[in-house]
Amino acid sequence: MSEYQLGGGLSLITVLGKTHAFAEFLESRMVRALETEDPAELHYLLAQLDDYHSYMWRYYKKLAKDRPERMDPGV
Repeated sequence: MSEYQLGGGLSLITVLGKTHAFAEFLESRMVRALETEDPAELHYLLAQLDDYHSYMWRYYKKLAKDRPERMDPGV
């Protein structure tokens, strides 16, 4: 089973790898946590989800700064 790694650099390769690993992580662990109704495991998984969310916002902010021409509010 692939494990999700916290944090990491803000590069396209890292974002793609992190997204793939997180998808595998959720598929293998989240379903089991929900099926077994394990609150401790679900709490752990929600913390991982929070980290992934924060990471993607960091990546978004980096892209917004690096590629301001793509920040058209009309899109």
